[in-house]
Amino acid sequence: MNATAPPIAGLCTYEQGGQPGYSVERTVQLLRRYLFVESQTMRCLAAHLNAVPEWEVKCGLALHLWQDAEHCTWLRNRVKEMRTPPLHLDRIPDPALDAFFQELIRSRTTLELLTGVYRVLKPASIAAMQRHLAEANPLVDQPTRRLLRFILLEEEEQFAWGDATLRNLIDKEDTETGDCWAAHLQAYLDAAGGIAADGERATEKELPPARAAEPFNPLRTPQRDERFTRVWHSRGRLPAGADISATERNWFQLYMRLTEMHVPELMALIIYDWDGQHWEFYHDMARQLWDEARHAMMGEVAFELHGLNWATVPHEISFGEFPNTQLEPADRHCLLWGIEQGLMKPDGKQLEYKVARESGDPLSTTFQDFDWADEVLHAQIGRRWLLPEFDSMEAMQQRYEEVLTRFQAILDQDQALPRSEWWDAFYQQIPRQEKKEEAV
Repeated sequence: MNATAPPIAGLCTYEQGGQPGYSVERTVQLLRRYLFVESQTMRCLAAHLNAVPEWEVKCGLALHLWQDAEHCTWLRNRVKEMRTPPLHLDRIPDPALDAFFQELIRSRTTLELLTGVYRVLKPASIAAMQRHLAEANPLVDQPTRRLLRFILLEEEEQFAWGDATLRNLIDKEDTETGDCWAAHLQAYLDAAGGIAADGERATEKELPPARAAEPFNPLRTPQRDERFTRVWHSRGRLPAGADISATERNWFQLYMRLTEMHVPELMALIIYDWDGQHWEFYHDMARQLWDEARHAMMGEVAFELHGLNWATVPHEISFGEFPNTQLEPADRHCLLWGIEQGLMKPDGKQLEYKVARESGDPLSTTFQDFDWADEVLHAQIGRRWLLPEFDSMEAMQQRYEEVLTRFQAILDQDQALPRSEWWDAFYQQIPRQEKKEEAV
């Protein structure tokens, strides 16, 4: 009898479906290791987001740590389906693999960090998952193979970005540094048997001296590279009043989007510092961090398209530095939530969207539209995770007002400096044909 459609739902041939492939036990062992790798990579990138001075690298790391958080959620859900209680999904599956990450997180420069993640770790992870795809039975474990295919799409894109970035970073003086650090980390990964734990393990005596003997303290003050000539503790004095045109207000809003990078820098160390939370908390924080980095890139796009140097306008870092150095994680999150909750009022995100439309700028209108949608989600995330900490909305609001008062003092002190009067000179640089002023 002739079949009317490809057999086995088009997944494979009979011959391929007839190969035993991996057992449930081996599959779960591998998934737990992939999960640990993805979660620890996310944590490592979060720990270093403030320390990395290169803007474009910050943007890439923000995307990748959110993608890695997504991968963790998928892997956790798959393990839960595979007859393996108790789950213990947050336990270290292999002390030797943990030792590798203890070395990786002690990367001292952007070059070392990217070398470790994109030259050593990501290629090994990709190879392990590709092998898993090739050797697992395509019928009996179609659910695992499906999620691995999705993970690999993003992991391969991450690797390509990292490889291109490393090529731009490495010069003749840095080549030896990168090679030495790659060899150091590769030795520790080999000692764990690789990602899949199926390689020959080196002994502890064969490993180079561990940096983990030194304590690790993440850099808590956001860094910017040499292109950024005005790294301040406020944005200076910005336009206010009813006589400001919609066009000028729109540019003020685009500038605000550009300088939102301090929010991911605040959130990164919430992720790193706040131990013992449910996994879903870290997943939500990673998503919000990426959203805020996207908002900064919205402003970057607008400035670039209008020929404006986005690195030379004031970039405020105090919204990252003050919470990271002075507040406990719950209070940091409370400060962020309070500001976002305030933006849910009619004169907040709704007004920003209206201003963009009135200015006649379709791109900015789209930016503010999606920014508004994101911030509604972020306010919900804040309520979800802070209510258990503070017991009531009233207690949350009170704590927010307390920490806001301390933060506002930093802004007020910075804005008292003569340099803070910069906006008018900047606004005059915008090409006149782009400023469709309304009659005032």
